Amino acid sequence: MKQRQSNFELLRIISMFLIVLHHYGIHGTFFEGTFSWQKVGLNLVTSFGKVGVNIFVLISAYFLVNKTFKLERIYRTLLETLFYSYVVLAIFWFFDRSSPYLSKINIIHLIFPIPLEYWFVNAFLFMLCLSPFMNVMIHHLTRRQYVFLLSFLTFIWVIIPTVSNLKLAGYSDYAWFLYLYLAAGFMRNYDLHISKTALRLIFFGSVTVTLLLVADLNIMGKTNQFFMNYAIFFIFQNKLPIVLASFSLFLLAKDWRLGSNRFINTISSATLGVYLIHDNVVIRLALWTAVNNAQYKTLASSVGMGILIAAGVYITCTVIDLVRQLFFAKLMNWLSVKLANGTRWVFKV
Repeated sequence: MKQRQSNFELLRIISMFLIVLHHYGIHGTFFEGTFSWQKVGLNLVTSFGKVGVNIFVLISAYFLVNKTFKLERIYRTLLETLFYSYVVLAIFWFFDRSSPYLSKINIIHLIFPIPLEYWFVNAFLFMLCLSPFMNVMIHHLTRRQYVFLLSFLTFIWVIIPTVSNLKLAGYSDYAWFLYLYLAAGFMRNYDLHISKTALRLIFFGSVTVTLLLVADLNIMGKTNQFFMNYAIFFIFQNKLPIVLASFSLFLLAKDWRLGSNRFINTISSATLGVYLIHDNVVIRLALWTAVNNAQYKTLASSVGMGILIAAGVYITCTVIDLVRQLFFAKLMNWLSVKLANGTRWVFKV
């Protein structure tokens, strides 16, 4: 079996940590009203969660572009999602059935996490299902056609939404993941001829611009509600600074020389599990209520405690998922193969 490249696995870990940190800022008990340095701090730690989302998708797409399509991967992702959803439901049902977090709506979401819960998994599975068709298109486009397609999509899905509130041509999370797939395919198959110095300038420049925009819009919001309403406008996944930060970091990490590090690869194998655990519809409510990010009143404490708590959540969820792998991974892999073979038999493919 070919060993995973630890540069991408480390990047996967970084991307999921950014997502956890993002959730610390947006899912807590803090009420975003008027200006406060506490609010600025929480907005700052929230700023790069979508960079994490973009990178996570780019990594997967980068390798899928030149791979044979495997139904097993789709079923494995689906089974892992169902596993955590049903385990959480079982735990709360038998030990804390009266929990305020276990509402009827949440129970329905736990029973049907796909498609009712986990927007990321929904969009990711959609991308996986379309990947063989995307690959046919990618490998039949000329470079000039490919550049034109990406340029057009970048204009309508990145540039225009960065300078306006418009969502054009059916933009959605599903469409965005396909855009990232196309971008990853281009980076996989063509040399972009961008120096590391230029990539570092793009990355640190876009990060700096994002942080300044978030801080300045908050500060200007003290006297004008219009700016406060747009305090986090530029941190979404298709805003230009976030896109530049995502692509430049991905390209930089592509050339990290880490070989195959067993520790990094093991930790990285739990990244999806980290997401499925901490962003479960019930766990999310219980976790961030218990954390209570509203208790940290200053800029420094909001940022500092956010990083520490996100690290603690990440480590805890990683340990849980590694235990799942120890006891259930072989069974889930076996089920994935059986389901994939059954699907091929039904559709004669």
